[in-house]
Parts: sequence; structure tokens; C-alpha cells
Amino acid sequence: MKIKTSCLFFLLFSLFFVEAVQAQTYIKLRGVIQDTVKMGIPGANVRLITGKDTLNTTTDSAGNFSFNIKRTVSSLSSRATAATNATATSEASSSSLTVPATSYPLVSVLVRGVGYLPASTDLSLAISGNEQVIPALILKDASNQLAEVVIKARIIPMRLMKDTVEFNASAYTVREGDNVDELLKQLPGIEIDKDGNVTSAGKEMTKLRVNGKDFFTSNVKEFISQLPAGIVDKLQVIDDYGDKANFTGVKSGEPQKMLNLVLKDKRNRGTFGNAAVSGGTNDRYDAGINANIWRDDKQIGVHAKASNTNNGAGINNSQNTGFTFRDKLGKNLTINGNYNYQHNRTELNQQSYIQTVNSLGTIYNESISQSENKGANHNFDMGVQSVDGQNYIQGNIRGSVNNSVSDALTSSKQTGVIRQDLLNANHSDLHSPNLNADFNMARHFKKPGRTVSAGFTAGNNISNSIQDQNNRIGYYDPESGMLVKDSLRNQLLDTRNRMRNVNATVTITEPLGNPLDSLVKRGIDFSYVYSYTHTSNALLTNVKDDMDQFRRVDSLSNKYTSSFSTHTIGLNYRYTTKKLNYSAGITGQPNVLTGAYEGRADKISRTGFNISPVARVDFIPSPKTTYSMVYSGNSNAPDFNQLQPVPDTRNLQNVIIGNPDLKASFNHTLNLSYRSVSPANGSTLQLMLRGTVVQDQVVSNTVLIRDTLNSLKQETRYLNTSGNYNFGSNYYWSLPISGKKYNVEVKGGLTYNHRVSYADNIRNFGKGLSLNQGLSLRMNQKWLMVNTSASYNYRSNVYSLASSNSNIIQTWLFNTDAKVFILQSLNAGITSSKTINQGFAIPGRNPLLIGGYVEKTFFKRKGSIKLEGHDLLNQGNNVNRTISDNSITESRSNQVTRYFLLSLNWRLQNFPGGSMGGSMRRGRS
Repeated sequence: MKIKTSCLFFLLFSLFFVEAVQAQTYIKLRGVIQDTVKMGIPGANVRLITGKDTLNTTTDSAGNFSFNIKRTVSSLSSRATAATNATATSEASSSSLTVPATSYPLVSVLVRGVGYLPASTDLSLAISGNEQVIPALILKDASNQLAEVVIKARIIPMRLMKDTVEFNASAYTVREGDNVDELLKQLPGIEIDKDGNVTSAGKEMTKLRVNGKDFFTSNVKEFISQLPAGIVDKLQVIDDYGDKANFTGVKSGEPQKMLNLVLKDKRNRGTFGNAAVSGGTNDRYDAGINANIWRDDKQIGVHAKASNTNNGAGINNSQNTGFTFRDKLGKNLTINGNYNYQHNRTELNQQSYIQTVNSLGTIYNESISQSENKGANHNFDMGVQSVDGQNYIQGNIRGSVNNSVSDALTSSKQTGVIRQDLLNANHSDLHSPNLNADFNMARHFKKPGRTVSAGFTAGNNISNSIQDQNNRIGYYDPESGMLVKDSLRNQLLDTRNRMRNVNATVTITEPLGNPLDSLVKRGIDFSYVYSYTHTSNALLTNVKDDMDQFRRVDSLSNKYTSSFSTHTIGLNYRYTTKKLNYSAGITGQPNVLTGAYEGRADKISRTGFNISPVARVDFIPSPKTTYSMVYSGNSNAPDFNQLQPVPDTRNLQNVIIGNPDLKASFNHTLNLSYRSVSPANGSTLQLMLRGTVVQDQVVSNTVLIRDTLNSLKQETRYLNTSGNYNFGSNYYWSLPISGKKYNVEVKGGLTYNHRVSYADNIRNFGKGLSLNQGLSLRMNQKWLMVNTSASYNYRSNVYSLASSNSNIIQTWLFNTDAKVFILQSLNAGITSSKTINQGFAIPGRNPLLIGGYVEKTFFKRKGSIKLEGHDLLNQGNNVNRTISDNSITESRSNQVTRYFLLSLNWRLQNFPGGSMGGSMRRGRS
């Protein structure tokens, strides 16, 4: 009896123990909150409800949320009543709830977000498994549902979301017929130059997306002038680290500026484009057509253009045509491709002035050149992409064929330390085919936070050229300054270069701690990057002899191959919370540089090893403010022209000889930034600090050597040295006034460069200082738009070997751009620009450029006729300065700036519901 009792007690205890073990099982309930364009909504409130019990959490920056639910059983019988305890993983408390005793407990999820209508869903919890995914919950914009509400909420013009600044289009003025570029001009921090290029806080905007998806060619400049502003709901300026980083959450490198247009409901399809033809004085012409069919994921576009109105250096004639397509195959697979052909012809007259410092003094080189260049380029690319909840796959292939023919005649005169004249006639043919491909993939595993990503890129780039040079050189006696010899030399240079590269990357991310905890996320990233570049170069020099025949000069010819490989191994720790994100780690990078010369036994073999920390910190104390810090390091191989030890005589006044003993350089870069946004009035403040230090940088060593006539000539060689660094800062502040009718912007920056070069084997320090300051005012009234600005730029440069004072350039620039709406179908504009230059060695006036136009629209603004005048005073010129090693170069180029143009334009736009809801929409505040 006692044994039976003991057995019964053991059986009951075992049953209880089994139930207790079952009580420790968990299920993670997770989901995502998105808007109507499938973009995640951060900060939305999510409630899990059953009966009278409720749990709360909020979504993260990507719109994700989760609840961690513990299953328990409260009875020992076979008809046990089940209870479920749940905790919200983003809440610090240990709240719990109990659901009815059923096999599939029912719960409700209620979601609310600022600016969106609430949404809810009911579901049954699974009785097995450790994770359950809720289908994406879509919140509709509340502003689209308030047509009958008399009192409307105050519109928030902008908000800051980690890597994104979002502007509400409803807060700005949109007139009937405006395109997106007119809307962008009103946004603080956004600038569009006269050529249509867009910058945000000084950085070029390189990519366009619509509703979070790639859009045709993703060319910002091309499509902001075609898409109507009336279909846009929000504009997002994003610091984009790439699609793979968005999928894995692992950021690396410097971000690019991307523009994402969030459209109004049901506006993700339509037909748009334009057709225009123009003719004017000075034989100016411009004709083109753009036509695009857009059906959300299906996109087809064609374009063609012929023009000579490009106001860049020289006289330009260009023609281009092409097409693009994008389509979705199945649920997740997207394909895209485009082709473009371009033909250019440029006639250029240029005046140059070069100062070169050496140990004996300064060499001054004044030159005048005339050139004509004709080129034809074919470019294509194709890509595929597949993204689902667990996998990311992307592949691209790009190719180009570039052919060009150029003729140039240059007359130069050297004075100072060297007295020499050179007359050079040059004819060259260039053929350059290129092919590149890349493939990337990533995968989320069952364990939350565990990802693996891999990438592969390969390229084959060829550049072959033949140059026929005729040189006439006048040599002068260094003592008397008299001409002692007039030398003729005709040489044929055959250059063949080929570069092949392969890169492979693998990154493994492993979460640490409790992966179900959304308050704090920790993880370790292990990365490996292999990079290999192989270069083969051939320089064959042929000189015409007395018999008028070309013969090979072996001492000036060379065939050379080199390779540079690196293995970068990194270990990184990541810590992520709502307000603080940081990563810290270390990378080791062994590298090998090898080279060989045809016909020579000696070979190059250089090894190196660099260790550098990697750090990134993002601190977000409030939704209005962010602080960021990024440090990185990378190595760079010498260029093949810097390695080959054979004289390059294409410039007889400065022969270049490479150094096969060069090592790879290593860059250390640190960036600090601060950004503050006031959603209430739209003001923005951005501060940035940056610095770079270079180890073993490849620099030039220009030496003066005696020739057979006892005259001096320059010869440039290369060596490694340290001591090169630069640091700088810049700021930007924008303040809207009177409900965004006015906007004041102040910006500026300071940069200091410390450069090391050599002259006659003597170390030469170059110290450069650049200071810029700008002030602009934008005014946006119902009948008038004005953008006026003033800027000042100060640049100084001094060399330690130079005996003269520092070379200082100062430039004042004043701009005004105004547009007047005279009638609903009639507008006019005026532009003016005044430049004041001080300190340039090349003489030139300070130009005042004045232009204007009158435009008449018809057929409900579908068509327009426009008369415009450019540079009415004919004062345009093109002057610029560049600094390299121990030389300063100034140049001025010809350009046609004064002409009149008459244009006829037809807009091709057809969107559901029209592009606008009225003749004009004034932003509310």
C-alpha cells in the first residue's frame, strides 16, 4: 500500500512537472505598421487587447513592433483551461493579460499614429511554434479623410526621423502646372542650380525614389522637372547607405543623399513627359522629347534630345537618345534596364597660367590652346532585384563603349627659372570599352537579428589611345636669354591600358542578449572583404627619323603589369536603443602590391599591414535633434602612371617617370555632425566637422635637370611621404518667416589643407586656407517668387620654398532670380549675377550677367511659348583655379553666353484625378 501511494504521488508530481515545463514556452507576436505606400511608420502606438486587459508598445524607426507572450496552463486535467501571459517587449513593465481558455486564444491589435487614421485587426494566437507574424497593418493618412471637417489641424511642415528629413508638401505653395522642382526650391536646405542639379546641405542628391521604390533611371535632375508637384504628399531627404544596409541594418561608408517622393493616394500611375523645340540667335537650338508610361511597378520611358545651349566651357553640340524600362515579375522579383547613346562635339579655346615652385625659384607657364573633340558613347545597364521578409537578392550588369577623336594646337611660353617655348600639335584617338557587374544577397534567419550578407563585384575596363604629336621647342641660353636652338620632334604614342578588378564581401551579424527585447538591441558584426585589382599597361613610343619614317624608341617604351590585393577583416560591436546607437570595432588590412616589366628581371613586391579602429555613434536626444560621429580608414594603391619607371614624354616640358618602389597609402577620416529641426516653424540647423590624415601618400618630386644645351627642364618622379592632412567645418541655418512666405538661409565653411610635396628632392610644404560665407533670402508670394543670395570666398595658398607672399584669391558673388505671375497664363522672370574676382593672374573683367524671359501658357497650361534672353550685356567668362602638389593652375575658357531663344513646349501629363486639386494651393501653418 505504501508503494502504491508512493507511485501515485510520483505520477501526479510528474504530470505537474510536465505542465510546469510547458508553462515556460514563449511565442513572439510581431508585425509592422506601414502607410499606404508601404513605408514604415515610426512611433505609432500599438495595443494588444483581450477582454479587459491591454498591453502597449510603440513601433521602432522602421515601423516594427513585437510582443513577447508566455503560455501557461492552470489545470492538471485533460480539459485544462489555458492562460496566456504577455509582455510588450518595448515596455519596461511586466504587465500581463489572460485570454479565454480556448485552443486558439483571440486577441485584438489596435494601432494609432499621429497624422493617420486608426486601424485594428483580430487574430487567433497559435497554440504551437515560438513566433507568429501579423500581416502588415496599413494606416491611411488622416488628411485625406478630412474633406468635410471645417476646422483643420495645423500642418507640421517637416519632421526629423533618424536618417530622414521629411517635408509635408501641404505646408508649401503649389501652383497649377508646377513640377516637383518648383516645390523643392521652397524647402529649407535644398538648392537647385541653373543646370537643374539638386543639393541638400551642400551634398549632391544622387538618387530618386517614388513611394520608396526605384523610379525609372532614378535620375533626380531628369524627373523632378517632369513630375507634377500636385501629386506629391511628402518629400523625404534620406541619408542612404544602400539597399543591402537597409535590409540588414548594418551601415558602412558615407551615405548618399536620396530623394523619396511619397505620393497622394492612387497617384502611383500615369503618363508624363514633355516635348520642346527652341531656336535662337548665334545658331542656338534645342529640341527634345521625354515620354514615360508609369503603372506603379511597370515603367517604360523614352527620350531624345539635340542641343547646343550648354553654357559650359567651349561651344558644345550634343545629341542623345535612349530608353528605360522597369517591371515586376511575380510577387517579389523586379527587373530593370536602360540604354543611352550620346554624341558630343566641343570646340574649346583656353588660356592657362601655371606657377610651379622649386628650390631655385618659380617657373611660370603661360599657354593658349585651341581644341576640337568629337565623342560617341554607348551606355547600358540591366538589373534584377528580389526582396521578401527573409531574403534580399540584387544583381546588375553595366557596360559602356566610348570613342573619341580630338585635335589640339597649344602654344606655351615658360619664364622664370626656365626659359623655353613650345608649340604642340596633337591628334588622338581613344577607344574605351568597359563592363562591370555586381551581385548582392542577404538573409534573415529564424533567430531575430541574425543575418548574413554577401556581395561580389567584377569589372573589366579598357582604354586604348594613339597620339600623334608634333612638337617645336625653342631653347634659350640661361645666361643671355638668347634663342640657341629650335628643335622639331614628331612622335607617335600608342598607349594600351586594361584594368580588371574583383571584390568579394561577407558580413555575419549575430544578436547578443535577449533578441526579443526591443528596448535594447546588441549585436556583433564579423566582416571580410577581399579586393583584387590587376592592371596591364603598354606605352610604345615611336619617333619620326630623318627618312620620315617612325621607329621604335625602346628607352621610352614599356610594358608593365601590376596587381594590388587587400584582405580586410573586421569585428564590430553594435548597440541600439531608441535614442543612442553606436558601433565600435577594429579592422586589420594586409595588402600586397606586385609588379613586373616585360624584358626586365627585376620585379616589384610590396607588402603592408594596417590596423584601424572603426566607430559610428548616432545620438538622438529628441525627435528634433541628432548627433553623429563616424570614423573610418582605407588604403589606396598607387596609379599605374606613378609606378612605371619609363619616361612619359607626352609633355616635353615636364617628363614623368614613375617609381616602382611606391607603397599603398592609408587614409584616416573622421566626421562629426549635428542636426536640429524645429517641426513647429520649419527651421533647420546643421553643423559639420571633418578631418583626414594620410599615411604614405604618393606625392610628386619635380626636379630640374640639365639638357644637352645646358638648359634646364622639369622631370617629375614620385615617392611616399606622410604629413598630409586637412580639416574643415561648415554650417547651415535656415529660418522660415511669416508662414514660409520668406526664408532666410545662412551658410559657411572653413577648410585648411596641409600638403607635402618635393621640389629638387627638398621637402615642400603647401598650406591652403579656404573660407566661404553665404546669405540668401527666398520670398514666395502669390504673385511673386524671389531668390536672392550673396556669397564670399577667400582662398590662400603658400609654399615653404616660395620666396613670395601667399597667393590670395577673393571672390564675391551676388545672384538674383525672380519670377512674376502677371496673369494665370502669363509669367515673366529675370536673373542677374555679379562676380567680383580679386587676385587672379589671368586678366579678366568682373562680369555682370543679366537674363530674363516671358512665358505664355495655353490649353489649360499644357502648352507654352517662351522667349528668353541670356547674358544681355555679353560679359560672361569662365575662370577657375586648381592646386596640385607644388603647382597652381588658373584657366579661362571661351563660351557663348549671349543669345536669345524662342521655345515651344508641350507637357505630356495625365494622372488619375488630375495633377492638382485647384489653381493654387497655399501651404497652411
